[in-house]
Amino acid sequence: MDLLLLIVLTAILLAVVITVLSLVKTPHYRLDPLAVESFLQLVVNAQATENDWSVFTSVPIRHNPDLEHIRLRCVEIEEQYYLGQTRSGHLLTEAGIQAVAELLEELRTERSKN
Repeated sequence: MDLLLLIVLTAILLAVVITVLSLVKTPHYRLDPLAVESFLQLVVNAQATENDWSVFTSVPIRHNPDLEHIRLRCVEIEEQYYLGQTRSGHLLTEAGIQAVAELLEELRTERSKN
């Protein structure tokens, strides 16, 4: 009798765990143009961290080809101009900051058209 009760309770617990796990969604890193614009502004203003930059340049943006193009251009900028966190807070050289500012302006222009 005890063994039967143990098996029934185990089956119920297992069913509850499987149900909960099937209902829980995995987190998504899904950027929109406004979020990318805000991020690029943080980079230009020396308020972005190395971690912010690393996450942005490391995670592909599959749902939006235009934003993926901007991300890939940031990867190119990183290869040429990345310094890491400096005392001034800038992650990039002056030329790199200028390149990001141009990307930011391009994104704003594109957003204003839509």
